[in-house]
Amino acid sequence: MTVTQALDRAASRLRAAGIAEAALDAEILLRHVLAWDRASILARGGEEITADQESALERLVRERAARRPLQHLTGTQAFWRHEFRVGPEVLIPRPETEALVEAALALIPSAARVIDVGTGSGCIALSLAAERPDATVFATDLSSAALAVARGNATGLGLRVRFVRGDLLEPFRPPFDLVVSNPPYVREDEWRGLAPEVRDHDPRSALVPPEGVEALYRRLMEGAARVLRPGGAIAVEVGAGQSEAVMDEAERAGLRAPRALPDLQGIARVIVATRPAG
Repeated sequence: MTVTQALDRAASRLRAAGIAEAALDAEILLRHVLAWDRASILARGGEEITADQESALERLVRERAARRPLQHLTGTQAFWRHEFRVGPEVLIPRPETEALVEAALALIPSAARVIDVGTGSGCIALSLAAERPDATVFATDLSSAALAVARGNATGLGLRVRFVRGDLLEPFRPPFDLVVSNPPYVREDEWRGLAPEVRDHDPRSALVPPEGVEALYRRLMEGAARVLRPGGAIAVEVGAGQSEAVMDEAERAGLRAPRALPDLQGIARVIVATRPAG
């Protein structure tokens, strides 16, 4: 079987299974099996693949057709400027979360102390550490398995972040310049309607907060008010339609000037607030 034939067959199988981006997913899986870039797939389409490669591709296509996430099959996800190792232990980084990184970078002063709450794969903390090497970045998560993934990403990227296991901001004492977080913000009824790739494979604890969305943001804002230095800031990701309620929680916690920032689709995705300077 040639490369082009393998690609066409894989795409057909995925299309029949209802995969929206069947052709792209088939190409990514074939590139993963062959360890080729896209240019090689296009230029060498007439070459034969081996029986082992054909078998490996067949297995991956079968799993993708069963709605296993593409990123779990390849083991990586691009985010900001890096490739991150991912798996069922962590939430797969989403493009919209890059808006949170962008907002955080605009808030980080020189030689800042930063906490990433609920770090998961470490994509936010490590992206900030790469862009601001003078910052001291801490990353916390309640999941030991998630922290193991994040530590592996830090080692692979050669970046230094201090990892701490704990619940939100409980392990920390002031002063910090910035708190950043993409916390779980999916409601129970919303979770049931998510795509199978998300609902059945991303860790539920990274999606649905057990105490409820409002209570989690309340604790997060109260913790930020405690650990931030005067003038320090918090930036958090929120779900569609949640911005007003989260800004209210920031004000209740004594934080000031909460504002919402849009993602690339124009959805209010990031809430920023500051601790009063005096």
